[in-house]
Formats: sequence, structure tokens, C-alpha cells
Amino acid sequence: MKKCAYCHNTAELRDSHAIPDAFFRSISKDNNGQLIAIPGSDGKIHLSQDTGKAKLLCEDCEREFNKRFDAPLVNAYRTWDKAFIEKGSGATLSFSAEQLAQGLASIFWRASVSGNDFYENASVTTPDIDRLLNVVNADRKNVLKLCSCFISRLYDKNSQRDGGFKTDSLSKVILPVTAYRINVGGTQQSNSIAFAAVFQGFISHITIPRLPYKFRNKPGYLKPGSVKVRAPRTHFADYEPLMEIMVEGKRKEMDGQSSLKN
Repeated sequence: MKKCAYCHNTAELRDSHAIPDAFFRSISKDNNGQLIAIPGSDGKIHLSQDTGKAKLLCEDCEREFNKRFDAPLVNAYRTWDKAFIEKGSGATLSFSAEQLAQGLASIFWRASVSGNDFYENASVTTPDIDRLLNVVNADRKNVLKLCSCFISRLYDKNSQRDGGFKTDSLSKVILPVTAYRINVGGTQQSNSIAFAAVFQGFISHITIPRLPYKFRNKPGYLKPGSVKVRAPRTHFADYEPLMEIMVEGKRKEMDGQSSLKN
């Protein structure tokens, strides 16, 4: 037996997910339980069942994370996604901004300590892991004092008639958690760390520590105390990490590096 990553008790560990498994299941159910994986380096495009799970949390902590974070977050994103598909850019979500940000922090923390290659780009220093965990453990009213959270919705500005993606097609894109340093205010040295992931059609970011007001007072940033949130739209081609994967996928397809059947 090993130690739980959260409570540090020695116990039999569960198969824990960072990005909740429910987001993967909603995609794989349409493809006989499989996901289409596009490796970022060597390897063919292939069907996969890898959802980034790892032996991470004990049974009690797994249950607590599912109850506190995953179940509410999955329901919120699915509701929000449905509203975007039906109403477009005017869609709002009735949900606590602090609860949303804390749920995302729990995902990013689990990814950062996962050890699964699926989250290799989420690896950060121990102090950064501790700062993420501080957000996870914070009193909810203080969450957005510790971090900034930005969420936008993927869309295609091209119409379907012109070959554009349907909104619900972009709901099926998942990009694993990526961590990166950011430069705040033009300083050469920055102690700020950001995490980002894509699931259920939304690009979700957290930056630690909280950004200065002039940066976070923009559309898409969650406002402390807000119980109704709105996400601006991001044209999929303007989101560089997604475009890099799509270009790589097209290159592999043209080079015959795909095991998928037409």
C-alpha cells in the first residue's frame, strides 16, 4: 500500500482522475468506449481508453473529491454547454464563481501530482503544487483572493454551410492540463504559474497568485461573490494549443500515421 496524495495516510489507492471521468465517458460512449488520441510526438493517431487515471487518492479522499468538486463541476459544465448550444454567446451559468474556481484547482492539483504521462505537461515544482493545494483547501469565500480564474467557450466563426464545426462537436474536445509560467506586468522574473485545460467545449485557466485588477477585470474572469457567470467565446483557430494538435493530426493523417479506419 502507498500513501494517499491528499491525506497522506497509507491505504489502498483508488484509480483517480484529474479531469473527471464523466467528461471522457460522454465522448467515448459514441465510439464504443474509445477516444481518438493524437500523440503530440511519435506515434500514430489511434483509439484509446486512456483517461489519465492514476493510483492517487484513498477511498475516503476519492469520495470526498467526487462529492465536493467533480459532481458539481460536471453538472455545471454540462448545463453551461447545453445553454451555449441552444442560446449561443448569451448563455450564462447560475453557479458560485468561487466553487467553480476551487473545482478547477482540484483538477489541476490532481494533474500536477498524477504521475501519469497523460499529464506530463502539468508537472510543476513542489512550491507550486502547495500553492494549488492551498486553493483546494481554502475557505470558499477566499478562493478568488488566492487565484484568478478565466473561462471561455470554443466556437467556430465559420458557418456549418462553409464547413465550420458544429458547437456540439467542439464539446467533444479534451486537452489535458498544461502548466506554464507567465510574465505579469512586464517583469523579467515572475512567480506566477498558470494551468489550463479544455473539456466540455470550455477553455479553463487558473493563475496563481491572483492577477492584478487591471488583468482580471476583463470578460471571462470570475468575479468574487458572483453566482452567475458568463464565458466569452474563443474561435478554436485562435487557441494555439488546440491548433497545434489539429495541425499535427492532419500531418499524421497525410503521412499515413493513423490506425483509424475510415
